[in-house]
Amino acid sequence: MICRWRSSTTPASIGTAMSNPSSPDGETGEAAKEPFLSIVTLSFNQADYLPEALKSVISQKSDAVEFIVVDPGSTDGSRDIIAEYREGIDTVILDPDDGPADGLNKGFAAARGRVGYFLNSDDFMVPGAIDALLRQWADHPGIGLLLGRAWRVGGDGSVDRELLPTANDKATLASGAATIVQQGFSFAMDKFRAVGGFNAANRSTWDYELLADFAAAEVPFAIVDDRFGAFRLYPGGISGGAAGEAHQRRFDADYRRIHADILNAPIDGDVMTFLRGARFRKMLENPSHAIHRLRELAIPSITRKRFSADMARRV
Repeated sequence: MICRWRSSTTPASIGTAMSNPSSPDGETGEAAKEPFLSIVTLSFNQADYLPEALKSVISQKSDAVEFIVVDPGSTDGSRDIIAEYREGIDTVILDPDDGPADGLNKGFAAARGRVGYFLNSDDFMVPGAIDALLRQWADHPGIGLLLGRAWRVGGDGSVDRELLPTANDKATLASGAATIVQQGFSFAMDKFRAVGGFNAANRSTWDYELLADFAAAEVPFAIVDDRFGAFRLYPGGISGGAAGEAHQRRFDADYRRIHADILNAPIDGDVMTFLRGARFRKMLENPSHAIHRLRELAIPSITRKRFSADMARRV
């Protein structure tokens, strides 16, 4: 079931177009009626964090942006929260899915923007991120992938580090030296469609596989210093390790397949051993990132102050 809701008290009927969003480059006429940026949030039983995720988008959303929320069947009150914020959401998709990647594909299938960005329901965008995204895409007209930074926070929202992306090329990914900052990257929708979107069969590292597909297709990218979002790492999240051994087995299989089939760089031996060995390669290939991290560890108050400044930004 797909519900398109206007930003008003009266829900629009299914299939009704939204009110004339405009693109950031000042286009008029038919082109100006379409949003420039489509943000998709996949919600599933993360009611504790969902309000912050939704508010982080809605509070800075403009006519150049459409917001799509997908919930395949939450049972923890998440759907009630989505209904509470319905005025700020353009499209809600409540169909069952076949895993997170499939749910995201459903969201982006409904997207009308030129650029796509996805936000997990337990993460959030920082204030000013949308304006920064629009500005950077306007400043880099020839790219298909924009790689920005993000904060890493705990379950209580306290920050512990800034995440810096690396180049999205086959050599970097194949070496294991890549740093994937999912909350920091966005992509041209035509490039997303050209590679087939997310691999719905991937249940562990669908974002990495999408970037590998982009790298294999030699999609041009730009790396920028803006921080667009915050990644929440906590015991209850997939990345926090609560999924246990089953998730680790899926990750190993998916990661090994991506390296063999997409990057043409099969991994010999254990995947985690390969990744641990890649840490040194990361430092060698990205010395400025290593220095940045050492500074964070030595003077953590600097990171906290910069994060606080980001979160205090007025939009």
